[in-house]
Amino acid sequence: SGFQLGTVSAYLVSPWLMDQMSGLDGGAADIEGWRGMFYIYGVAGLVWLLPWYFLAKDSPSANNNIVSAEDCTETLVNTMIEDDASLVFQECLVENEAGEITKDNAGGAFKRIQDIQLLVQSAPWSDFLRSRGVWGMMLAHGAKNFELYNLLAWTPTFFNQQYGLNTKESALFSIGPSICGMIGGLTAGNLADFMLVKLSSGDGNNDITTETRTNVRKIFQSVALFGPATCLYLLSSLPEQATTAQILLGGAVGLQAMDAAGFGAATQEKAGERWAGLLYSLTSLPGVMIGSISVSVTGQILDMMSSEEGSGWTTVFQLNSMVCVVGAFCFLFLYDSKKEFD
Repeated sequence: SGFQLGTVSAYLVSPWLMDQMSGLDGGAADIEGWRGMFYIYGVAGLVWLLPWYFLAKDSPSANNNIVSAEDCTETLVNTMIEDDASLVFQECLVENEAGEITKDNAGGAFKRIQDIQLLVQSAPWSDFLRSRGVWGMMLAHGAKNFELYNLLAWTPTFFNQQYGLNTKESALFSIGPSICGMIGGLTAGNLADFMLVKLSSGDGNNDITTETRTNVRKIFQSVALFGPATCLYLLSSLPEQATTAQILLGGAVGLQAMDAAGFGAATQEKAGERWAGLLYSLTSLPGVMIGSISVSVTGQILDMMSSEEGSGWTTVFQLNSMVCVVGAFCFLFLYDSKKEFD
């Protein structure tokens, strides 16, 4: 929901920012200040890093204000490198001269970097790439990003070109789908947990539990890709009313957010605590690349078909619909919840 909240905030603030930056960002005074808007968002992103850097913790026990019974905690990292002993990373809570409790990390920042390097070196990369389930997650993630990045980047332009809305009106019409995304993501998590509890009630068989989790993940991922595919295919007919288009886009983004209980939760089932984060990164990288490329592809399609009224948008939405269907089938045929990487 945080992702969608940021999108809604940007749609609300951006028109005002462009008005304020007009003529101040190097552009002409009669042109909206889109350059300045990007400058401000870039600086805001850098500023946002500061509280994250100082306040974000890996776990509650890592909080400086929490002193456990033991003075130090140790994390064992098996490097899995031949003739190399396991690495023990030690973190201690100590009291400084001012009486404040602070962390004393053996080895400091350099040691942390070394720990991360050893962890990456010991990762089962070949096993990741041979796993059918990993490929299912990766392809589903790519299909989701192909659709989502397009909608994020081009929805205001669509409303402007197809329905003649100005920048502020287009931004306001684009807010609705993102709100649907917030609702869809929160609903998916709670509903999936409810289904898992109900379907697994009284069953202690691990194989059945794995099968149940697999089915739940496939159900939600199917909704998250087949649903948007349907909405976007209907949208390709270019409805006469902007509100109808907004409803279909809201359906696409809201249903797409259901993948929070699909591939979004799958890495935690395929991998143990040690590898889950790295595995999600592995499936995310191709997805981000595919999503970024899709934005450019859409621009090329619209440029090539600019002389034919509306046909460019028809092609764009049909292409996105097809990609969603392909991604859904890939996840259905390839994924299972059996843990492979401990």
